[in-house]
Amino acid sequence: MKKLYLYITILIFGVAFNENTNPQLDDNQIAKKMFQAIWNQAMEAKSKVKQVTPNVREELLSNLCSSAPSESFITHADLSDSLTQAENTSASVFVSTDNQSSWIENSNVAPLDLPGYETTWGATTATSGGNNVHWYLSGSIDSQSLGLGFGQIIVAQSPYNANDQWPPSSNLYGVMATDPTGETGSGQDIIGVRATYSDTRLYASMDLNGSCCSEGGFFGPWNLYSIAVVNPDAGDAPTAYAYVFGNGGLGQIYPGIYKIDGDLTTGEVAGFEVLSTDFQYSTNGNSLQANSALDIIVNDAGWGTWPNSFNGVVLVGVVVSAGGDIIFGGTPEILDTTEPGVLVMTTQVQNGNIAPTLSNPILSDSGEVSIFYTDLDNNLATVKQVSIDNMTYDMIPSTHTYSEGVVFSAQVEGGGIAQFNFSDGAANVSLEADLGGAGCSLLGDANEDSQINVLDVVLTVNLILNPNGQDNLCSDINGDGQLNVLDVVSLVNLILGRS
Repeated sequence: MKKLYLYITILIFGVAFNENTNPQLDDNQIAKKMFQAIWNQAMEAKSKVKQVTPNVREELLSNLCSSAPSESFITHADLSDSLTQAENTSASVFVSTDNQSSWIENSNVAPLDLPGYETTWGATTATSGGNNVHWYLSGSIDSQSLGLGFGQIIVAQSPYNANDQWPPSSNLYGVMATDPTGETGSGQDIIGVRATYSDTRLYASMDLNGSCCSEGGFFGPWNLYSIAVVNPDAGDAPTAYAYVFGNGGLGQIYPGIYKIDGDLTTGEVAGFEVLSTDFQYSTNGNSLQANSALDIIVNDAGWGTWPNSFNGVVLVGVVVSAGGDIIFGGTPEILDTTEPGVLVMTTQVQNGNIAPTLSNPILSDSGEVSIFYTDLDNNLATVKQVSIDNMTYDMIPSTHTYSEGVVFSAQVEGGGIAQFNFSDGAANVSLEADLGGAGCSLLGDANEDSQINVLDVVLTVNLILNPNGQDNLCSDINGDGQLNVLDVVSLVNLILGRS
């Protein structure tokens, strides 16, 4: 007891002394110092993501498409050239056929390196089949391979918490960041950040190596646990948001959603405020979990445009501690923090299947045959072939936006009847078309010797006089589908150089 009285006496004397030497340091400034540490990490995370996302944001998760639900489920994603060539770029696809109760993780995602898929990464995941599927993609980018000086950044989708389950079960979370262990005491040692979302709410979890979450003692140290949220599309706006759990700073800090404003020029926090206490949090087990209506954050004036360019947020975990010496001008200590993680709030879902359609078969003069493939489910084509004159050709897509319709083409020999055979992985569709004969690489070159001369006139006249069922697209100069004297006149004009 005597020791306690002595400690209190020393503390009171110290405070009084500090008031004389630093009269501006009050309880609000103590809290401000702790939020300064969170703001610093949030702004650093924002800066990192802004540097990486020009290469990642649209490209890593662009043109996501899949086959129809099937036992051999195929997924595709297009990457930019810079990411395809970058070292330590990796991706995993997560697939669920039981309404997200469990997920199959497939890390065997690799470049296809095929014509029409030069920058496409694909994976085939073995499933139990069925007519329904959820899936999402997670990519990890080594910033150093992009010429930047920090570690891996995860850009990921997540499961979809459709029913706003609270707290979300582990199968509804996606990993946004991982962090090494042993950097501080287990109760403040972050091992990762996870997230999920619904139509209206954002959910985040900061996972610790030990039990969560010790707020600290009356005289310190005070521990502050936070999951910072920033919008990298907000330009130079110096504002961070955070789900915060703690009870320090002489009562100025308590659980809530905080808005922290700073000055990028000076690097100093200008102020902080409780944006809302209308949020849920849990410190059970080894995790700080929190969620709120997304509108509380994204509708704030400091957030910026929403939805942003990738319909997502940047998350970073931070644990800050302030000892009793902060009263005497000490500085809070960042016990642990994570690299930023980018949550893209989308998940691919398909219930049932609509068969694709084929239309507009064409054979060009150069011998290229094409067909228009449309799949309202945005399913890729697992089979994409055309057969002509007992020869089968694999066809190449022009783009990968299958719900909008894509032209598939192939260079062929011969012409006449073509059989197109396609599949989306579940439904098989075919189309037979009369393409009207072989292709022509040089109009008028009836004998295909790469020259237009009198020999071609002789052959064309013979075909007119003795057709015997023969077609020659190169002789059909006027393109009316018939060989007659008009084509001979046009051919002579070609030889003489007349239009």
